[in-house]
Amino acid sequence: MTQSGSAGEPDEPRVVVLHPSPEEEPSSPEAPSPNNHDSTRYALLNDLLHGGMRRSLHFPDFLEQEFRRHQALESAAVARTSIFYVAALFLGLGIGLLLILPPEVLGLWPLGYSLLGLVVVAGVILTRMPSLDSSFELYGSILAFLGMAIVAALPVLSEAQLMRQGSMIGTIHAAVVVGGMVGLRCVPVIFAVVGGGLTGLIVLLALTETPDWLLLLQTYAAGMLVAIILGWLAERRNREVFLQKSLLALEKSRSEALAERMKEMSRHDSLTGLANRRHFDEVLVREWQRCQRDGSSLSLMFIDVDFFKPFNDHYGHQAGDEVLARVGKTLSELARRPGDLAARYGGEEFVMLYPQTGPEALSYLAEELRRAVEELDLAHGHSECADHITVSVGTASVIPETSGRPEQLVEAADHAVYLAKRNGRNRVEVSTVPIG
Repeated sequence: MTQSGSAGEPDEPRVVVLHPSPEEEPSSPEAPSPNNHDSTRYALLNDLLHGGMRRSLHFPDFLEQEFRRHQALESAAVARTSIFYVAALFLGLGIGLLLILPPEVLGLWPLGYSLLGLVVVAGVILTRMPSLDSSFELYGSILAFLGMAIVAALPVLSEAQLMRQGSMIGTIHAAVVVGGMVGLRCVPVIFAVVGGGLTGLIVLLALTETPDWLLLLQTYAAGMLVAIILGWLAERRNREVFLQKSLLALEKSRSEALAERMKEMSRHDSLTGLANRRHFDEVLVREWQRCQRDGSSLSLMFIDVDFFKPFNDHYGHQAGDEVLARVGKTLSELARRPGDLAARYGGEEFVMLYPQTGPEALSYLAEELRRAVEELDLAHGHSECADHITVSVGTASVIPETSGRPEQLVEAADHAVYLAKRNGRNRVEVSTVPIG
C-alpha cells in the first residue's frame, strides 16, 4: 500500500516481498564519538607513548596500578618457563666446578652455592603457583635480594683463583638476570642489587677477614651498575609495550563498539526508534519458523496513518516527522513482551508482530492501539474522518504450516488495512484472507 493521499478510493493491496525498500536502507551515519572516559584515556596513552614517558618511569596513579598488575602477570608467566633454564644452568655450573676442582681449594664456596640453590628452588616453586602471580614483584624482589647477597659474597669464599674468576663472571651474569630478565621494575632491581649486595658484604665482614676490596669492586660494583642500567632499560621497554597494548586494546574496543552501533543503526529506524523494515523481515521469518515448530499462533497488525499526505502537504514535513515519532512511541509502548516487535514498515506505515497471540487478543490490542493514537489528540485539519490524527489497522493471525509463507501473513494484514480504509478509516479490520 502506498501513501494514503486524498479522499478517493484506498490503494489496492499489494504483493509483499521480504526485503528492505530502498528508502529504508540505512544511510551511512557518522561514526559515534567515543565517550569522554575513552577519549581522555586514549589521549593520555598517546601522550605518554610519544614523549610524555621520557620525563620519568612513572604513570599517573590509576595507570601505574594497571601497569604494575599487568607487569606482574606478564613477568610471572615468563618466569614460569625461564626459571627451569636458570635452574638447569645453575646445576650444570655447580656440578661441573665441584667435579673439576679439588675439595681443599673450595673453602666455603659450596655452602654459599647451596644457599643460592635454595633461592633458585624457591623461585621454581613460587612461579609454579599461578595464584601468586599478582604478588610476583614482591616475592621476585625478595628472592633477587637474597640471591644477590649470596652472589656478591661468592668470589671471596674460595682460595682457588679459578673459583674466584668464575664467581666474578657469575656475579655479572646474576646482575644481568636480575636487571634484564626477571621482569622487575627498576626500583626493585636497585633494592635487590644494592641492598642485597651490601647485605652480603656486611655478612662477609662479620664472618671472615677483610675481603679483597679490589676484587669486590671488579665484581659487585660492575654487576650493580649493569643491573641498574638493564633494569631501567627493561622497565622503559615494558612500559612502552604496555602503552602500545593498552592503545591497541582501546582501539579494538572502540572499533567493536562502533561496529555494534552500526549494526544497531542498520536495524532501527532513525526517526521513530522502532525496528526498520529489514529487521522486521528477519524477525518475521524467525518467529514464523518458531511458531511452526511450537504449533502456536503468530499475529500481525498493519497500521496506516490516515490522510498523512494531506497532513504533510499542509503542515510541512517536520510536523509530519513529529507525528510519526509520536505514533511510533505509542506503538513501542504496546510491544510489552520481549518477543513483541513494533517496526516502521515504510513512510506512514507500521507493523506490530505478536508471537503466541491469537485472533481475539490481537483484536483487543489493535483497538487499544487505535484508541491510544486518537488520545494523542494531534490536530489534523485536513483529515476526512476526524479533526485529529487517526490510524487504520488491519490484523491477521495464523498458526504457521509448512505449506505457508511468512509473506502471506503480511499480505493478509495489508488486505485488512485496505478494508479498514475502504470502510471509512480510523477503524480495525480483521483479515479474512486464507493463509497457507
